[in-house]
Amino acid sequence: MKLRVYDIYTDETIYMNTDEEYFEICEFLNTLSAKDPFMLWESGRMNYWRYTIHANKDTNDRFFRDNVHIRRDKNRKILGLCISEYGGNDLFIEVLPGYHGIYPGIFHWIETTWAVTRTAVEIDVFRGDTEKIHLLEKQGFTFMSHFENKRTYDPGQIDLNYTLEDGFTIQNFSTTLDYSGRVALVQSAFDTTGYTEHNLKSLMASPDYIDEYNLSVISPDSKQVAYCIGWHDQAKKHHGYIEPVGTHPAYRRRGFAKALNKECFRRMKANGITTVDIASRAEPDVSNFLYDALYPQTKREVHKYGKKVE
Repeated sequence: MKLRVYDIYTDETIYMNTDEEYFEICEFLNTLSAKDPFMLWESGRMNYWRYTIHANKDTNDRFFRDNVHIRRDKNRKILGLCISEYGGNDLFIEVLPGYHGIYPGIFHWIETTWAVTRTAVEIDVFRGDTEKIHLLEKQGFTFMSHFENKRTYDPGQIDLNYTLEDGFTIQNFSTTLDYSGRVALVQSAFDTTGYTEHNLKSLMASPDYIDEYNLSVISPDSKQVAYCIGWHDQAKKHHGYIEPVGTHPAYRRRGFAKALNKECFRRMKANGITTVDIASRAEPDVSNFLYDALYPQTKREVHKYGKKVE
């Protein structure tokens, strides 16, 4: 006899942002990473979400309860996750292969709970993820845009040599620990006044942080003018990624971001990393010239599907 969905699955709609829950979700995402080539919300993204983007929020902030939805089986094993990165219309859905029977329940939560305070729902999906796209289209979602590119690099196949203008150097952030300078750089590079020293210190205290990959370009007058941060993928032994990369607007188009990426590639290669991912906004974003010039092995499109809330 075929079991009904509600005989197998239970809902967990309240996320309290405890350490236990956070690590449990990361474990689920690491398991999913080995099984689903189309996942978009990796454990590293979860790390950045908790320890950087929303580091200024109190642990009990309602944001966490409202924007995370976990679905489990009766043994409390996580089968699926819905999560919003910023709390706007954006939402990510990750489900273990073989458990797509929980999608109706996920869509029910989206439509009856999460979406009721919004005018639309927007979900990112890899262009090649035909199964998820089919499920979204059946639910009334339609293609909105080519939103992002995700590139994969082999540091062993890249010319890692670079030169900087006279007087400029690349240093570990920990060499100077110039927090105020890094905060000012991030605010300028990404036009975000909400980034604070607390965000930076929280990122550096996160479980995945590696000091060796937190790099800055330093000008002759000792200012940080560009930066990048690299990470190891906890689910894949020889896999890493670089996120974010930023340059002060006054110092762009001078090769600093390219040099930073190459230096991070060089350090990762020395530590046994053979594959590095970098994400960027889709064309015509100018960052694509940089990332294409680093000669990726693969380049995959991330598409955004949307649905208006009636």
